[in-house]
Amino acid sequence: MKKVLLLGVAGVGMKRLAEIYMALGYKVLGIDMKENETTHYLKGIGVDVNPKEFEVDKSIDKVIFSSAIRKDDFYLLKAKELGIPIERRGEALANIAKDYKSIVVAGTHGKTTTTSLISEILSKRIPVNAYIGGDHKQNGRFLPSAEYFVIESDESDKTFLLFKPHIGVVTNIDKDHLNAYDWDFENLKNAFFEFMEHSEMVVVNKDDKPSFEVSERLSKTPFYYSIKDTKAHATIIDYSFDKDGISFRAKVLEKNSPLLKLNVFGVQNLSNALASILVGRMLNISFDEIEASLMSFSLPKRRLEYKGNVKGIHIFDDHADHPTEVEATLNALRTHFPRSSIIAIFQPHRYTRVFSLKETIAKPFYLADFVIVLPIYSAFENPIEGITNEKVFDWIKTLNPNKNVFFASKFETAADLVSRIAKPGDIVITLGPGDVYLAIDTIMLKLRGEK
Repeated sequence: MKKVLLLGVAGVGMKRLAEIYMALGYKVLGIDMKENETTHYLKGIGVDVNPKEFEVDKSIDKVIFSSAIRKDDFYLLKAKELGIPIERRGEALANIAKDYKSIVVAGTHGKTTTTSLISEILSKRIPVNAYIGGDHKQNGRFLPSAEYFVIESDESDKTFLLFKPHIGVVTNIDKDHLNAYDWDFENLKNAFFEFMEHSEMVVVNKDDKPSFEVSERLSKTPFYYSIKDTKAHATIIDYSFDKDGISFRAKVLEKNSPLLKLNVFGVQNLSNALASILVGRMLNISFDEIEASLMSFSLPKRRLEYKGNVKGIHIFDDHADHPTEVEATLNALRTHFPRSSIIAIFQPHRYTRVFSLKETIAKPFYLADFVIVLPIYSAFENPIEGITNEKVFDWIKTLNPNKNVFFASKFETAADLVSRIAKPGDIVITLGPGDVYLAIDTIMLKLRGEK
């Protein structure tokens, strides 16, 4: 039996790799600094997590590491010393994908939702595997004999360029992860051009200007989807935003859909749904099957996830931290709950990301009524001179002078503020890919008047 060692195994992406390698018949070893419900789950399915008296030796066929692992990690250095093959997470995924017809979703925003939707739609009729960068039911199994593999790719480390997709999907291209592209947006766009050229067929969001401009340089004809352009291969005929989701009809590859219902919020998710329906129709999934898929669809965790209602106050959680994503999330809430006040609790993510975004990080909060700013979540990064909690607060306060902006040094303080501000009918949302979601239990306790 082949043996693989995963470093940082409790991360969402690495957890999914562990499940896949187990399904492929590997002996899977995992190392992680923390013991939590993920490591307990992995032990339950047979992964040997943090084995006692463990040493890296030549019985291990491959070592895979996540982006959270430092280059001077002890196990990584030992594997190099012994000449054991070492792969980044994305490299390992691309190698697995070679045995399947892959549908690879790329883009700065919306990848997780779009990947989830496509895998949900295809699975109604086709045996399909999924790799989704969030906890979702389509991640629950891996069928080695399946024909298709739907994958959320990663442009932050350029590993999305390692795939040769049967269908490549580009949701959008925005100025993010520029540190991997010499801080040059043109380099990032050129990388997406390469991704599209590598794809046998490519699906592109025509409403996103950078994506469309890049697609015009291709040697092949893309399939376009657009909410605005009725001449695109997939477009929207009409739609309405409701308190429980979106109702819409689409025209896809010259065929009109029935009225479709999707239990998610916001125009961005309407766009993601359109991309997914187009992929489904390209693979001959019927509208009846698509309708059934959308009816039962639920977003992955931390994607505008509804956490509950306390005394008439609705609480949501979202991983967004990039201003485009935060704006889309707040705009979705504003659209579906136009009369509610929005209390946004924002945890900036990583010093390098805040350094890259600078004051643009403050832009989307015009859509909130109250903003509570938490300290920067470092994700093991060292601080950068000039990038401080006070600076982020000042940017948000300065750019939104008519909004109520607070700084909370810890979750308890943020929960106290929420309990004083919120009234029935209001919306509370936690924002950021770090650990801000852990504040929700404290907020709920405070709203209930409990300690």
